[in-house]
Amino acid sequence: MNDNTKTAAAGIVASHDGRALHLILTGSLVAVGYYVGAKVGFALTFDPHPVSVLWPPNALLLAALLLIPVRSWWVPILAAFPAHLLIELQSGVPLAMVLGWFVSNCTEALIGAALLRHVLPGERLQFDSFRHACIFLLGAVLTAPLLSGFVDIGLVTAIGWGKAAFWDMFTLRFFSNALATLIIVPTVVSWAQGSWQSLREVSVGRQIEVGALFLGLLATGMLIFKQAPGSPAMPALLYAPLPFLLWAAVRLGPQGISAALVMVASLAIWGALHELGPFTGGSPAQDTRAVQWFLIAVAVPLLLFAAVMTERKKTRKALQISEERSLKVVRSSPDPIMIVRKSDLTIMDVNEKWEALFGYRRAEAVGRTTVELGIYANPEDRNTYFALSERGLVRDFATDLRDRQGGIHHTVLVGDTIEVAGTECLIKIIRDVTAQKLAEREALKQRVELVHLSRVAMLGELSGALAHELNQPLTAILSNAQAAQRLLARDRIEAQDLREILQDIVSEDKRAGEVIGRLRALFKKGDTQFQVLNANDLIREVLTLAHGNLTTRNIHVITALSAQGVDTRGDRVQLQQVLLNLVANACEAMDAPGSTRLLTMKTAPSENGQVQIFVIDGGAGIPAELMEKLFDPFVTTKTQGLGLGLSISRSIVTAHGGQLLVRNNPDRGATFRLLLPGIAGART
Repeated sequence: MNDNTKTAAAGIVASHDGRALHLILTGSLVAVGYYVGAKVGFALTFDPHPVSVLWPPNALLLAALLLIPVRSWWVPILAAFPAHLLIELQSGVPLAMVLGWFVSNCTEALIGAALLRHVLPGERLQFDSFRHACIFLLGAVLTAPLLSGFVDIGLVTAIGWGKAAFWDMFTLRFFSNALATLIIVPTVVSWAQGSWQSLREVSVGRQIEVGALFLGLLATGMLIFKQAPGSPAMPALLYAPLPFLLWAAVRLGPQGISAALVMVASLAIWGALHELGPFTGGSPAQDTRAVQWFLIAVAVPLLLFAAVMTERKKTRKALQISEERSLKVVRSSPDPIMIVRKSDLTIMDVNEKWEALFGYRRAEAVGRTTVELGIYANPEDRNTYFALSERGLVRDFATDLRDRQGGIHHTVLVGDTIEVAGTECLIKIIRDVTAQKLAEREALKQRVELVHLSRVAMLGELSGALAHELNQPLTAILSNAQAAQRLLARDRIEAQDLREILQDIVSEDKRAGEVIGRLRALFKKGDTQFQVLNANDLIREVLTLAHGNLTTRNIHVITALSAQGVDTRGDRVQLQQVLLNLVANACEAMDAPGSTRLLTMKTAPSENGQVQIFVIDGGAGIPAELMEKLFDPFVTTKTQGLGLGLSISRSIVTAHGGQLLVRNNPDRGATFRLLLPGIAGART
């Protein structure tokens, strides 16, 4: 056996020994308590009834069952049996009655404990909870004595030990056990659960207060319950202990009121037994019932009142602790936070980050409104935020806020309604996104610049074809002008011939002007301008620009343009750039050996209302290893390419709310499909 095994075995043995010792101690305490309680119960019995004014053994047994696990309930029951036999046989009670009373006593304790454990599974009975106090009163004080009373009085009647009527004894027995449970169980359970340990932490002032309270209660109790019967001041004196009892309930909670009730019950019963105080002058049954009713009527509301007050204190303390923790979190938050009273928008609190952002010290901000500080750059935003907060949590509310020096901060607010010290407030968490906005603007500026440079670079690649495209109209203009000069030199020109020559010159000039105009538009750098565009027109314009390149490469073009449903919104220049880039890539792809030099461009509406533009080439297709990352930056199949054209094209299409997709054709070549948002009621 190794050291770990020996240690574990020793721990198990120690655990068993400790549990056994605890059970022995519990059994011993129950036996002693039961014996003493029975002695007290017999002393409080009025002849000729075999029922005590207050019968402690059942209550003590119930308290023991509530304090230990269910698996150990046999211990107090077994320990109580010899104590029961000893005290009952000493009193000259028949053995049958002794055994019957033990059964009824145990039955009452078991019913009460079982009911409480069933209703409060896994919970420890707490008399500082209004719910627990009500369950205790209904289950242990009312139901258990009521059900067990039939067993008890039935045995008394059957054996012939009692001389009174069944219902008289039943009533006396019920109130006797209910009163004992009501007075004894809260005292035993609350103090046994560790309340006595808190006495070590009680301040001297509280000790003086407790001493004064119980001395006052003792003095008033003795004044009342030692009065001779028939005193004219007796009805008024019954209210004398009430201030002290309320004092105990409010200041000392369930533990204090239970101890105070034990003192009052002891004095009242002592006075009745000695024929003193307000509960004398009648028959023994009447005096017993009067004492019981008085004590029950006092104990029930005070016990509930103490539970409510203690629960309220705990709730208030928990709320205070929660608010303090929340404020600590607020003040240590990395984000600026302010708490604003909802009724008048007065600032209740701010943290250090808020002070650093806005330039106001906390003392300067608290007590003033956001209007007085002029925090909102746009006052309408303040009203909008307040209106949104009425509906609940506010997330990502963008607004511009102004600091003390007048600087504007782009911010995003997150807020919710909270309660601070009973006041409904708004908590606002502020995220300063000024730097982020500037970075986004700079990134957008750089993206626009990159798109423009990419367009210029692409046009540079097409410069030879564009020069050829311009050379044709310029050559035609020169030829017509030279022909006119020759005719004029011969002095044989006719008006009709001159008109035709001039018409050709104008036509070719317009043709050259259109090419130059489109080039200028593509070279121009400006803001994005969205407008209604027709996909067919875009294709025609792009093919006009690429005509020279297509002719030089000997590429045949086929167009299949839809007659309807191909209107979209977008920036004409940027979409021309995308299509021109796709056409240029297709031309280069068809330079591969064995390619079919055929470019097909189609338009069609999709089933979900989008506009589709297809660019289909007859080249070698896209290698499988590049298909997944074709649109990534710096990925290219060209030996001299940078790999930015398709990446920029996809970003442009995405900014237009569309998609740019690609697939290889079944036979050869690739198809690029451009999807753009359609416009309802597109022209035909």
